[in-house]
Amino acid sequence: MASVDFQKIVDYQLSDQWDKAGCELADLAKRLEDAGADAIALAVNTMHKVADPIRDAVSIPFLDIREALGTALTSTGADKAVLLGTNYVAREDYYFGQVGARLAGEMKLSLLPDDEQSFVHDIIYGELAKGEVSPVTRQKIANGISRVVSEQGVGAVALACTELPMLDLGKLLPDLPIADSTNAHIAACVNFITNS
Repeated sequence: MASVDFQKIVDYQLSDQWDKAGCELADLAKRLEDAGADAIALAVNTMHKVADPIRDAVSIPFLDIREALGTALTSTGADKAVLLGTNYVAREDYYFGQVGARLAGEMKLSLLPDDEQSFVHDIIYGELAKGEVSPVTRQKIANGISRVVSEQGVGAVALACTELPMLDLGKLLPDLPIADSTNAHIAACVNFITNS
């Protein structure tokens, strides 16, 4: 297991230096493989933007959080889900498109309206990443999800950010299945370990 300086990664994101982030994470993955790791799991959604260089750097399996989330969404039985995450995750094809392709024919993904998606992005970095959870924030996001449920017929929520479970949205939306990428990824990792 290895950790990286989160601020350095955020700086790469903000300065659009994804290639540098990818090289750094790929190097780390290779060092983990050389140390005897049986698989690589990148336990963060946004940085899956650089999953390909990481996957290419190693010969061991890469346990993809997007695939795990797709599996969790399928198990909800819904035919449409709203995906919440950073703007990178929600608005770029590397994540939204990948999960959508994984679900093709089984489920359609949708997003919150642009202003609400931007709010989710801002609270991920401005509150949740600092360990803060405001009741106002929790309610505002739940209200946005409720609107998408009633207006678009959404039947499930995809939490595509490791910090979003801090909102505990299940308390405000008890009848809506919530697929949490973090729990789904953990389950995929445990499954890999126990079946290896």
